[in-house]
Amino acid sequence: MKTIKKILIRLLSILPSKLNRISVLMYHSVSDSEALFAVSAKAFEKQMRYIHDGGFTTIFASEIVPATSAKNTVCITFDDGYADMFTNAFPILTKYRMKATVFLITNELGGSYTNSEGLTFPLLTREQIMEMRESGIIEFMPHGHTHRKFSGMTEEEQERDIVASRDIVHELTGRRADVFAYPRGKRTATSATLLAKHGYTMALGVRPGLVRKTSDPYLLPRNAVDKQVTFSEFKLKVSDYIQWYASVTGLWRDKYI
Repeated sequence: MKTIKKILIRLLSILPSKLNRISVLMYHSVSDSEALFAVSAKAFEKQMRYIHDGGFTTIFASEIVPATSAKNTVCITFDDGYADMFTNAFPILTKYRMKATVFLITNELGGSYTNSEGLTFPLLTREQIMEMRESGIIEFMPHGHTHRKFSGMTEEEQERDIVASRDIVHELTGRRADVFAYPRGKRTATSATLLAKHGYTMALGVRPGLVRKTSDPYLLPRNAVDKQVTFSEFKLKVSDYIQWYASVTGLWRDKYI
C-alpha cells in the first residue's frame, strides 16, 4: 500500500492543482510529541505558507454552510484544544492572518487530556482562549463536554454532553456555539437530531473528502493532518484529488478512534 500511495502522489502532483470545493483540515497537536496526531511547528508553518501563498481563502467552521459553493477555500480545525495551539499554532496563524476553529473538550479547560496512545497533553486555559478569541482569527466550538464517543452513550447522556459543551463555549466566547465536532468521529442514528434540537446547525466527522452542496450538514468530511502526512500528500488534501485518492488508498478508515 505504501508503494501505491507513493506512485499516486507522484502522478497526481504532476497534474494542475485545483480546489473547486471546501477542504476542512483536521489537526490536533502542533508539537514535537511522539503522538501520531502531532504535527511539528516546522511542518505546520510549511503547510500554512502553502495555503497562504497559494491564494486559498480560509474560513471558520461556522462559515462553511453559507459558502458551500466556494472555490479554493480551506477550513482549518483543531480538535480537543491542546495548549500547544496557543504556544505553537496561534503565532503561525497570526503571521499569515489565517482563520481557524478550535473544538474544545469543555470539562477539562486548563487541565489535561490523555489520548488513546497513553500520552498526556495540557489543555488550553480560559485566559489563552480569551486572548485567541480577541485576535479575530480564532473561533471556538464544542467538542463534547466529556469527549466520550457518542456511539457508547444513551440519548440522555448525549443530550447532557451536547448542552453542557454548548453552554460553556457560549459563556467563554459570548457568541453562538452552533458547530459540533463528534468526539473520535463517532455518532448514533439520533445524534444529528439531538444536535439540531439544541441549536447546532452542523457537525463534523473524521472521514476524508470535500464539502459539497449535497454534503450532510451533520456529518461534514474532514481531512486529517498528522505526522505521517508528507507535504506532497498535504497538497492533495487541499485539492479536488483528495476524494479519489482517499478511496483508492484506504484513507477512509478512522485513524483517531
